[in-house]
Amino acid sequence: MKCNNEKVLMSEVAVLYYEKKQTQQEIADLMNLSRQTVSKLLNDAIRENIVEIKIHNPKKDCEELQRQLTKRFGINNCVVTGVSSKNEALRQTMTVKAAAEYITDIIKKGNKKIGLSWGRTVKDLVAAIPETATNGNMVFPLFGATDNENLYFSSNELARSMADKIGADVKYAWFPYLTDSKEDCLMLKNLSYYKKMQNLWQTADLAIVGIGNTEILDVFGKNFGYSKSHYQAIGDVATHFFNEKGELVNLYENTLCASAENIKTAGQTIAVACGDNKAIAIHGALRTKLFDTIITDEHTARKVLEIK
Repeated sequence: MKCNNEKVLMSEVAVLYYEKKQTQQEIADLMNLSRQTVSKLLNDAIRENIVEIKIHNPKKDCEELQRQLTKRFGINNCVVTGVSSKNEALRQTMTVKAAAEYITDIIKKGNKKIGLSWGRTVKDLVAAIPETATNGNMVFPLFGATDNENLYFSSNELARSMADKIGADVKYAWFPYLTDSKEDCLMLKNLSYYKKMQNLWQTADLAIVGIGNTEILDVFGKNFGYSKSHYQAIGDVATHFFNEKGELVNLYENTLCASAENIKTAGQTIAVACGDNKAIAIHGALRTKLFDTIITDEHTARKVLEIK
């Protein structure tokens, strides 16, 4: 058993080495000790339990985060990917890579009706999916088109791109997301083409969605106008907006899109999202129960779990 003076010395050396990041030689010079003595004190500090070394296991940490998310929000599946830093671009890349692998395993089985949302994450996901020969799959947008020029808001183009990647058929939404009037909306809904698309929405085997935050609210506001309900919403899933409690908020009338019930009752609905600026939106989206699978990164998962 070491005496108290020796333990104090061990503690001081350990603080300088592990917390202050000084080298053993710097500590030796500062404390008027030999470098060999400093090395011995550090080893003794571990043996005397003054210093505890804990090995970080990223895989186990991610598995624990997955367990907590599925239990807290009552979802079926959760994939939390480990990342080496908090760099937003790296987190996006790793999350999208994990999602591409997860989804590719599903579509390889073939004969899937696949509904696709839009957004930057969905665009990156489509780009990350490897060219894969599959059979009997069909890809289609989950809503009508807009005149937004950004590729990540081009629902038909994203569906075509994914279909090309996996050798699937594609069905386009040749109608607008938002019509000019109630009469136009009813007219389009009565068309046989729209009814065929509606049938796909109602019977989708797989729905792939992103999670928008307040940024998407500004995009919709600038494109379609701001409604009285805008201030209530914090994000969207496939153009279905929600508040922080996970309650759906109706921003627009006369929309042509898969209903919230369609999204919710697809064979499997996978949401892919990450980033500190999306944590609040992801938390709200999880409470909507619109999807049964979430794919994110470990830092985002921790931030979501911190929200009360």
